[in-house]
Amino acid sequence: MARVKRIKLELDEEIEFPILGISTALLDYRLVWELNKKMDLSFQKENNFFTLPNKKKELKSYEYYIHQNEDDLSKFFLVKNSQEGSTLFSDSERLDFFLVLRENYILSIDDLIRDLRLINGIVAVFSFSSNEFEFSEYLND
Repeated sequence: MARVKRIKLELDEEIEFPILGISTALLDYRLVWELNKKMDLSFQKENNFFTLPNKKKELKSYEYYIHQNEDDLSKFFLVKNSQEGSTLFSDSERLDFFLVLRENYILSIDDLIRDLRLINGIVAVFSFSSNEFEFSEYLND
C-alpha cells in the first residue's frame, strides 16, 4: 500500500493595496475637509497613534486620519509624511501625505487620482503599492 504524501500549504496573508502620495500646500485639517466635502468621505482624526522606529532606531509616533464605512466596505487612512521632525518615508520627502486605501471596493484608482488632482491646493498625486512602504502594515485597524 502506498504512503500518503502530506503537502503543507503556507499562505502569506500580505495583501497588496494602493497608496497614493499627495503633494499639497494644504494643512492636514484643510485637506481632510476638502476630501470629506468634495469626495463624500468621512475622515476623522484617530485618537491612537501608530509607532515606527526612525533611522536612529528611536520609536516615533505618527498621527493619522481614518475614513471607515461599513456600508460600502471602505477603509482609508491619511497620514502626514513629516511629523514632529521625523519623516515617515524619507525616499519621498516631497510628498506631504499618503492616502492608504486599505479596503476599497467603491472607487476606481484612476478616478480617485483624477478627482484628487481637481481639488484646489493639491499639486500632484502619485500611485504606489503597499509593498513599497513599511509603515502600511502598521495601519491595520
